[in-house]
Amino acid sequence: MTTERVLVISPRKSGTHLIQELMVQLGFRVYGEPVPPREGRPAFSITERQELAERYLDPDELAGLDHRRDRAEFLRTTDQLWQELAWAWQVRLAVAPLTQVESVAPDSVLKLKTRTDFWTSPFSATPAGMSWIFHSVDVWRMDNTFLAEWLHTGNPKVILNYRDPRDALLSLVNFFSRSNGLDFIRYPESAVFGPTMESIDSLADKLAYAITDPNMPLLDDFESAMTLLRHPQVCKVSFEELVGPRGGGTRAEQLAAVGKVADWLGLDVDRESVADAMLGKKSFTLNKGRAGRWREAFTPRLTQQFESRYGHVLDAFGYAWGASGNRETA
Repeated sequence: MTTERVLVISPRKSGTHLIQELMVQLGFRVYGEPVPPREGRPAFSITERQELAERYLDPDELAGLDHRRDRAEFLRTTDQLWQELAWAWQVRLAVAPLTQVESVAPDSVLKLKTRTDFWTSPFSATPAGMSWIFHSVDVWRMDNTFLAEWLHTGNPKVILNYRDPRDALLSLVNFFSRSNGLDFIRYPESAVFGPTMESIDSLADKLAYAITDPNMPLLDDFESAMTLLRHPQVCKVSFEELVGPRGGGTRAEQLAAVGKVADWLGLDVDRESVADAMLGKKSFTLNKGRAGRWREAFTPRLTQQFESRYGHVLDAFGYAWGASGNRETA
């Protein structure tokens, strides 16, 4: 397991499962969105749990904690402490509340007595070997101590993962168009857009609605990501680069992308083995994604509507306009 700490920003439906799988194959444990299956979730050793408790618990709370005397209570308390720390960093990083938290950690509430610097401690004090993955951060509301730490130390390493926003929108529409149940509830988005999408009959009409609704949760994610797109302390990698030939990309681009991320993190890896494992039989990635699917769903009018609203995003991320690869939308 690596000792690095990584922050990954991946706008909604940008193939986040793929970058999540890459981070796991590179030796990281994952916290964030989407919540990974158990294979990718943090599993802390007794030593790590003890260090977490000593770093964050109030001395009085810590004094009554002993894994040799009551292992079950030690595990329960340190699990709770990790959840509270993770929630605190969601607030400090100004990220949107996570999907699935209610089903993954239904008993998680902020109730432990912690040290006075719980809300001001550096990100470098969080557990090592973690990859924190979020759909967006608000740099203007983010904790300035985190920004100062990142600016002056270069840590945590930051990765921006993105996808053609037209494919992202299509995936988002398909996601909201089916009843996903509790496991995929995210308020207020699922409560509003799910029933709305299910009430619209055709895919074209769903896309037209999604493009024109100013509150559709996609444009904000990409515009927020644009803030990091040119930053020299951010590694940028796209879904199209990572997905490989099974998803409409190329093997050469996939290997180059794996190498770019690994080099950014200072890791010496076998690119072929990592790329194969990302979408192998044991992978938990939702590997149905394919680059360029939007061309099968967007009519010329939808393409024009999308470019009218999202054209600056296509330009910023380097995606060509129009189904023919230029700016002609007729």
